[in-house]
Amino acid sequence: KSTLVNQIKADSIQAMKDKDTAKLATLRLLIAELEKEKVVHKFTEVTGLSDAQAEAVISRQVKKLNKEMEAYIKVGQGVEKQEAEKELLQSYLPKQLTDEELLELIVEIGTSVKESGQQIGQALKQVAQRVKGKADMGKASKLTKDFFSKE
Repeated sequence: KSTLVNQIKADSIQAMKDKDTAKLATLRLLIAELEKEKVVHKFTEVTGLSDAQAEAVISRQVKKLNKEMEAYIKVGQGVEKQEAEKELLQSYLPKQLTDEELLELIVEIGTSVKESGQQIGQALKQVAQRVKGKADMGKASKLTKDFFSKE
């Protein structure tokens, strides 16, 4: 049972009561995505999703928003609406690691992997396990590869 899904539903009801249309639209879209995920996992209720599954859906939505914002910036349009949506979605995710914290973790893992004579693949696997949901894996992967190419 997902407490995160219950929280999102409660927040959407509150947004409806507060007549916060922007927040409500974002949460309705998120609930629709969670409903799709429910079907994929063959649950009867969307609350059957675990918090981890819900977080994965939210992370996908944040990635979509990032791509959308990049496209808007390229054509010179404002991204205030997308920024607000992204901020709202990220409030349901675990606290994200800062770039410094991520780099620190990668150096720690990379150093221990190098000392044990293993390759970058092992380091990437360990980094993925430690930062899943807490950082952008694309960025983590790039930083790990950069660390290993500095030899």
